Amino acid sequence: MTAGPVVSNMIDAYPNTLAFIAIHDGDSYEVPWGTMRDGVYQAAWTPFDCQDGLYDAWPITSYESKFLARQAIPTDVTIDLEVFGAGTDWNVSAVVCIEPGGTGKTMKVWMAQVLDHYGPANFDRNMVRSGTNGVEITLAPSECTTVTESLTLDSVSQASPDTVKFFAWAQDTVFVYNPQVQYINGTWYGAWFGEIYQGAKALAPFEGAFRDGFEDGTTSAWGSVSP
Repeated sequence: MTAGPVVSNMIDAYPNTLAFIAIHDGDSYEVPWGTMRDGVYQAAWTPFDCQDGLYDAWPITSYESKFLARQAIPTDVTIDLEVFGAGTDWNVSAVVCIEPGGTGKTMKVWMAQVLDHYGPANFDRNMVRSGTNGVEITLAPSECTTVTESLTLDSVSQASPDTVKFFAWAQDTVFVYNPQVQYINGTWYGAWFGEIYQGAKALAPFEGAFRDGFEDGTTSAWGSVSP
């Protein structure tokens, strides 16, 4: 069993609750932002399926069950994502809030632009093309802030505008190292992990933005908001 088809099936099966981006290392699909982002976790193996920034969901046969288990855990962070622009230039705006009764926290808001159905056979879903360096924010309960970033579509993305997607997520700024994540050929390998509290995505042709049901304490579906 390989990771690509499993992830592809999950993207199709959970279009309103799974926000997935793919990063390639060491092949023709590697891009500088992906290399930087991969370095955040410093995992020295592939595939590395990092769910909510907290763990590698290995083995492949457990990707879906671990995803579903994680979906049952609520969060007090909300994101409303809007995308504006045309042609090559796009502004991605995320309104990030902490719900009343939540816990104040410092987070980094990251954004990425991906291209779906682009890449090698059996692993061509939501391939990263570019992204941002992250903006650090600190919020108290009932407080919101807006993070807006500009992203430029490269020539590959411009050639397939209907498969362009934008993602945003709010992640803890404190990472913890786990020295025993993967046991390979008699040696333990570790990685750094930091919790992702919330994610959002906007789909080509940018008809709307989506936020997941964690925001109101439910996990059944995402609600649509107007861009």
